[in-house]
Amino acid sequence: MTTDAYAPEPAADPKTLALSRLVSTLAEDAIFTLAAGAGVAALEGVAKRRGESYGAILAGHTLNSMMNQFDHWVVEMTRALAPVSPPLWMPMGEVLKEKVTLEVGARGLRAIFSSKPSDKEVQRVKRLGTLAVRLLRAVFAADGPLDVEEQRTVAALIGSLGLPPEDANPLYSEAPITVDKLDVYGEIEAPVAKALVRGGWLAAAWDQIDPREEQVVRTLATKIQVPPQELEAARADAIARVDARRLSGLAAVDAVRFVLMDRVPGAGVRLGAQAGHLMLPRRYREEGLAQVAHGAPVQLARRYKDLSSEDKVAVLGLAWAAALHEDPTVARRALLRARHDRVASDLGEDGLRCRAQIDEWVADVLAPAAFPMGAPDGGGAAGTGRGPQGVG
Repeated sequence: MTTDAYAPEPAADPKTLALSRLVSTLAEDAIFTLAAGAGVAALEGVAKRRGESYGAILAGHTLNSMMNQFDHWVVEMTRALAPVSPPLWMPMGEVLKEKVTLEVGARGLRAIFSSKPSDKEVQRVKRLGTLAVRLLRAVFAADGPLDVEEQRTVAALIGSLGLPPEDANPLYSEAPITVDKLDVYGEIEAPVAKALVRGGWLAAAWDQIDPREEQVVRTLATKIQVPPQELEAARADAIARVDARRLSGLAAVDAVRFVLMDRVPGAGVRLGAQAGHLMLPRRYREEGLAQVAHGAPVQLARRYKDLSSEDKVAVLGLAWAAALHEDPTVARRALLRARHDRVASDLGEDGLRCRAQIDEWVADVLAPAAFPMGAPDGGGAAGTGRGPQGVG
């Protein structure tokens, strides 16, 4: 049998291209979820919340993504993750955990069968959520006008509250309110009060606590009657949380860059940088991203062997998700796996187990999406505008 070396390659199957686009979306969702500290177990919940988006991707629509419209994508992903496990870097994440959010369960068709929140619940979320947003904005504005990242964080919090548009929209455009003018009314449960203070400290510590930011948090603590010892404990905890993210963030950036070392310039740079933006606190980001900008090769030298087992699993899962972003061929997966195993060995963790968890989740989402496409009559082809049965 002979072949024509100059024969044109067959046109790419539109169904395969649609599924490949979904693989890239799933990889980005996994990167965000793991960078947020939610763990692999949260991926199933994220997929349920993102089902409509996955259907739109398969239908050929272009949505916000990590590689395109990063800020909008972060806001959308934070909202999707809020009821599952608020991101560790979200300053008011603990407030959301105290059920100060109406974002619960699946979205789309599944949401029809969920219980509608009562008026009392809506009013509680509006009152406490508004206070959280205003406190966050006041902390950010204490040392100068809000920058793009701070505005994004505020928008992510507002979106995560799940308030009706008539209540949420005014919050997006509201000017900063100084802490002395913050209106604190109604009952504030002790756990919520503590969460507000912890969120204020985390917002201040993300870059470095400025005395003006500190004054905002202390004034609010007095208003909502948080005891001094709890205030100081929350301050110390916020600083410790920020410092703890440094090592895991640096490890994640290096892991992505090592696995994708042959995609420089390209995905190895962009995915490594985006992982750094998601993982690293601002005070440590310049340190972590300097090597990315310079294009310096990654040298595995067991620098991150002291990470907790949980952080190692997150780093390896994130790196493997980045490897899957381009929907690699079977042959390329073998190469990526070999590099991933080297990173895992350097960390002292089981790379196979981490890969298996990510692969299983991706397969579980892809299978129901691909099933109708395999019909002999071509049913369920991409571009029908219908979301895939079973996705989400």
